[in-house]
Amino acid sequence: MSGLTLLYLNLMKEPNMKPEYLEPWKRIKPTKSELLTAWSDWFESKSDEWSLFTLTVVFKAGGKIPRPDRWESEYKNRVLLKIRRALERNEKNYEFAIPFDDFFYYEFNEASNFRASGSRKPHHVHALIPIRKSSVYRFWSIDDNDLQSRLRKDIYSIESVGSILVEPIEGSARDWVSYCCKAKRL
Repeated sequence: MSGLTLLYLNLMKEPNMKPEYLEPWKRIKPTKSELLTAWSDWFESKSDEWSLFTLTVVFKAGGKIPRPDRWESEYKNRVLLKIRRALERNEKNYEFAIPFDDFFYYEFNEASNFRASGSRKPHHVHALIPIRKSSVYRFWSIDDNDLQSRLRKDIYSIESVGSILVEPIEGSARDWVSYCCKAKRL
C-alpha cells in the first residue's frame, strides 16, 4: 500500500475527523454566519487604529431596473472620492486615505422591516468605512456629532445622490455587518 492510502486509513479511524477534511479536492466553504463573524472580528481588531462609520447613500434614480454596476461605480468613483479629498489633501495619497473601502453592498427594492410599507424603495448603498483616528476630525465633527458640513455639501453636490446617512459605530460592528448583508450572497 502507498503512504497516502495508509494515511487515509489511519485518519478514517479518527472518531472526530469529518470526511470533508479527508478529501482535499472538496472545498469547505464557511457559512454566512461564520463570514459575518469574521468580518466583524476583523473590523473590531483594528479599533485601535481606525474609527468605524456607517454610511448609507440613497441615489436619485428614475427607473425600476436595478443596475448595480452603475450605482456601485457611482459610490466608489464619486462618493468615496469626495471623502478621500476631505481626508487627504495630497492627490498622490488619495488611494491610502481610506484604509479599506471595499465593504459595501448595493440594494434595490428592499426596505427596512421597521418602515411603513410603501412603493418607494430606492437604489442605495450600505457601507462600513474605517477612518484613521488621526484623520477623523476631517471627516466627523465631534461638536455637531455629524459629518463635517463641507464634506456633506460636497457629497450632495453629486447630482445622483439623494441623501446620505453617516453614523459612528460605538461598540460591536457585528450588528451593522449583519444589517448590510441581510439578503445578499457572500
